[in-house]
Amino acid sequence: MEQALLPFRLRGRDLRVLAFVHDAELSQRDLCRQTGLDRTTMVAVIDELEGNGYVRRDRSSSDRRKQVISITADGRTALSEALTAVRRAEDDFLAALHKDERRQLHHQLSLLYTAHDPRCQTD
Repeated sequence: MEQALLPFRLRGRDLRVLAFVHDAELSQRDLCRQTGLDRTTMVAVIDELEGNGYVRRDRSSSDRRKQVISITADGRTALSEALTAVRRAEDDFLAALHKDERRQLHHQLSLLYTAHDPRCQTD
């Protein structure tokens, strides 16, 4: 996945943050809570994404102490193209498995993730 993301100047955690801000502005604190990243890491990720022109920081209109993060047009394009590249890389990686085997693998991994972190629940 990391190799697939290189052309977009993204890493997995960057992609995760972009996906969360795709539909809504979120505060850095909310992003930390939703992504599981700590504050220091989140600041570094936002700095990087902002440097690439993928997000912008703005003061919240309801709370001037809070910064909200929103995705830019370039960020939307990068997210879309990066997700396509990741799906392609995943398909290549899982090519040895038949469709039913892929479904079984996904199901088993979902059970493990949910057992260790209920936020991973997909139902």
